[in-house]
Amino acid sequence: MNDRSARAKDLSAEFLMQILDSLPTPIWAKDAQGRFVYSNRKNNEIFGCRERDLLGKTEDALYPSAQVAQAMANDRMVIETGTICSVEEKIGLPDGRELPVLSRKVRMVTPKKDAFLLGINFSLIEVKKREEQYQALAETVPVGVVQIEEGGAISFINPLMHEYFGGDALALESLSDALGSPANFPGDAARIECALKDKAGEERRVLVISSGWLTLFKNKTRSAIVSVIDVSENAELKRINEEILRLNRELATSMQKLKDAQDALVKKGRLEQMGQLTATIAHELRNPLGAVRTSVFLVERKLKGKGLGIEAQLQRINNGVTRCDGIITQLLDFSRTKKLECRSADLDQWLVSLVEEEVRRLSSCINVACYLGLENAEIPFDPARLERAVVNLISNASEAMVGNSDQPLPDMKEEPTITITTRRAGEYAEIEVADNGPGMSSEVIEKVREPLFTTKSFGTGLGVPAVEQIAIQHGGALNIESEPGMGARFILRLPLVHVERDEEAA
Repeated sequence: MNDRSARAKDLSAEFLMQILDSLPTPIWAKDAQGRFVYSNRKNNEIFGCRERDLLGKTEDALYPSAQVAQAMANDRMVIETGTICSVEEKIGLPDGRELPVLSRKVRMVTPKKDAFLLGINFSLIEVKKREEQYQALAETVPVGVVQIEEGGAISFINPLMHEYFGGDALALESLSDALGSPANFPGDAARIECALKDKAGEERRVLVISSGWLTLFKNKTRSAIVSVIDVSENAELKRINEEILRLNRELATSMQKLKDAQDALVKKGRLEQMGQLTATIAHELRNPLGAVRTSVFLVERKLKGKGLGIEAQLQRINNGVTRCDGIITQLLDFSRTKKLECRSADLDQWLVSLVEEEVRRLSSCINVACYLGLENAEIPFDPARLERAVVNLISNASEAMVGNSDQPLPDMKEEPTITITTRRAGEYAEIEVADNGPGMSSEVIEKVREPLFTTKSFGTGLGVPAVEQIAIQHGGALNIESEPGMGARFILRLPLVHVERDEEAA
């Protein structure tokens, strides 16, 4: 019996497999050695084979190529560091072609500490076609065009520019005469009419138009698009210089819009898929989890006092069910679009009751202090969703200081303390949850809002994104402040007056 047949025994797992197979996006998973352990139907179609032909094999064993070697290097980096990788790659196909994709890879760690690589591929065929169209346009316009990187290197030169000035080095030298050293090109757009010597040594009267520095690509490097118009032979071209400048800017704007549209499409697709999955997970898993919880309760009652010594095992089952239920709740909080049920209430009083109940679940080595500053103000909020947000922040603060144990982590220099503060801030009420744990670097703060990113071996990476979603649904925001060794502060902002929001847009 193969792995897929074994999984089919579990109706919930099989139902999830059917959903993944029906998605129009290639999804796959590999073990820590880079061997395929799962491939959905769309990914199988791309590779042109059945899933069983992929399972247990590495990509280089299937389609060896330089592109595959780089992709596998990216896989190892994600597995070893836990970094979320989003990179353009080329997938080798059985017929020898290479499919350009935007590949997003994340590391998943099981409760047994086994690391797996989960990947989603988005086809870039249409994007590459559009890039080819723009390149064809630049190559056929009756204007010399050259793209110069910030360090001075030429990344593109069209045929007419090459005809005017010869190779890249000569073209760059000629432009330097007009615009100055490439490292010191003007930051703003420039237009200069001057005389330049062509590759034959003859002077040409030309109009040089620079777009100024433009940030066009994901790595944030800057480049300038420079157009050279020969006005010595055709004075009529002088009248269209403004049009050429406009076209240069439109070209750069179109490229930026293309990138933004691509990023938005990837994000929208990811959120839609997650929304479909969470609805199924909540329905298909919570019912059997409830049955497990009830069964354990009955077993405990029947075996109580019989001295069988299985209390610890039963407690682990209960803890596992509680954790699974918490993960499902985080998924729902992150993708939920149901309208808020807000009511005005004394936020301080409500918060005190919630914290008193939550403190009982925390490790006994953690101190909790509350400083209330809303002075019994009535604030509109959805109690159920705000409770999950605050509990999530308290839980994160606890895990930052004691992990999932009852003792402070080795790097804790002070007694673990969670400080909860409320206050007014203009038109908002703020709930701040602070800890004196190890804090976060600026790199982690930038990524902590991303779904599936986590620095914990037992986390889902949806806690902070779910809290932020709840804040946004209320018309507020989530601010994060932290430095390594200085703890962390999560500030939940809620409007003092109820804000009607388009839940679907939110």
